[in-house]
Amino acid sequence: MSPLRKAMFALVASAAALLALEGGARVAIRIGLHLALPAPVRDWIISQEIVFDPDLGWRPSVGLGRIDGARFDGSAAGAHEAKAPGELRGFAFGDSQTHGAGLAEGQAWPVAAEAALRRDGLPVRIINLGSSGYRSAQVLRLIEVAVLPLHPDFLIVDCQLHDSEPLVRRPPSPWDGVRAALFHARLYRLLWLGTAALRGQSLGPGGRGLTLPQGAVAQRGRPAGNHAAIAQLAAANGVPLLFVDYPFWERGIHALAPAEGLPPGVPVAAATPALLAAGQAPEALFFENNHLTVEGSRIVGEAVAAALRPLIAP
Repeated sequence: MSPLRKAMFALVASAAALLALEGGARVAIRIGLHLALPAPVRDWIISQEIVFDPDLGWRPSVGLGRIDGARFDGSAAGAHEAKAPGELRGFAFGDSQTHGAGLAEGQAWPVAAEAALRRDGLPVRIINLGSSGYRSAQVLRLIEVAVLPLHPDFLIVDCQLHDSEPLVRRPPSPWDGVRAALFHARLYRLLWLGTAALRGQSLGPGGRGLTLPQGAVAQRGRPAGNHAAIAQLAAANGVPLLFVDYPFWERGIHALAPAEGLPPGVPVAAATPALLAAGQAPEALFFENNHLTVEGSRIVGEAVAAALRPLIAP
């Protein structure tokens, strides 16, 4: 066999091996989701489509739209509509807990919060920008680049403490195409996840190193970096801000963003105490870990409304 034919054979064999490994990685991820998550949440996550974003790391292909300079042209209903007279329009940020993984449309806690405030006669609209897997660094960037130009009346942030390092804004690069290709390769993602696990980190979908939630326990005496930056940004723009204490179910219901670890001077919605006070079994409030059931979302929404009411009431 000539050297050229040998090289071509080796190239084809390598490509076939990579395709087989990629297929195995996709199967492994799908099996892992089936084993780790209850059906409603698993099916919701599998149905979500995300694409590479050089600024945010990644973004949903629908729902949030794309970041383009200071313009937010997503399909989040109502974000660009003219306000009705007297309407107060705010935005809720977070991960799948905020978005409502496993729930039908209109059952996530931002909807419940809006309904509770409207029952009190407050003309409030809460636009839900929660997205499965989003961290506080991406929320900070969304607020800065996409939402502040829309002149919001208030912001609600439901993120874990110390969940991510700040994002570094990168100018467009010729390497973005390579990064996008690697982002969609499940084999690459599995290798990243394994490497991060050995370093004691977890990885978001964009492949960024993130401090595990338990790291927040030893650091509650100081404000979380991204939460502090969000608070400073909101204050500098005169926008009322509300944090949510991020209820979590693991060996009991507890908060992953407790008030004592958040920046001082910013009100915190006591969602976790509200869930505990309900006196219901955790299984009635959570699908698992951080994903809320319809009842759990209702209770959290009402706790958020109670904390938001004094910030926006005339």
